[in-house]
Amino acid sequence: MKIFRKLLLMVFLIIMILAVSMFGVAYYIYTDAKESLPVVDVYSYVVDNTSTYTYFDDIDEDLIDAFVAVEDRRFYEREGIDFIALFRAVLTNIISGSMQEGGSTITQQLVKNVYFGYDRGFFAKLAEYFFIYDFEDVYTKDEILEMYINNVNYGDGYFNVYDASIGYFAKEPDDLSVYEASLLAGIPNSPANYALSQNNPNTYKRQQHVLECMLSEGYITEAEFDAAIALQPEF
Repeated sequence: MKIFRKLLLMVFLIIMILAVSMFGVAYYIYTDAKESLPVVDVYSYVVDNTSTYTYFDDIDEDLIDAFVAVEDRRFYEREGIDFIALFRAVLTNIISGSMQEGGSTITQQLVKNVYFGYDRGFFAKLAEYFFIYDFEDVYTKDEILEMYINNVNYGDGYFNVYDASIGYFAKEPDDLSVYEASLLAGIPNSPANYALSQNNPNTYKRQQHVLECMLSEGYITEAEFDAAIALQPEF
């Protein structure tokens, strides 16, 4: 029995040492990234590095609702880490046996796009969590969402909402329909696959998922949902 307790203690200590080491590496990545670009300077950095920046009031409400519904439905309610979404994502991935959900909030996705780009490494992912409270202390939720919508890959070479809206629909971002907004909000999940030039049936399956989320959250009515689905092309 004593040997068993000693083994348990050793396993526990090893786990704790590994956890501290991992978070130590992630914290170093976080502090190094923050030194290169302080959080208070992120807004001006995103504006200056976006070819045609679109401010929050000039973004169609349907697009804002679509992003919140599909990417982070508790965005305006929660503060900091969304433990509910994180637990749900872990549970879903365990049950499915694959990485079907990432559990990332909109704030985390903005952090990734600004600081880590396409680095999807484990430690960069952990470092995102250290940034969440910094961002939400400095910026309002509207500002965070505005920056995210302006700094995400919409496929086909479009990396901001204005270029994507004009390029795909010949419309400015404040003039999108529910159909167009739900298409656009679905693309960043997998830009290479969902870009409209691909004419991929999965693009419209993703759009349907976005519309279902919008309906579930009360952003659109059943009639608006049906009208948008009716516009989808047949394959």
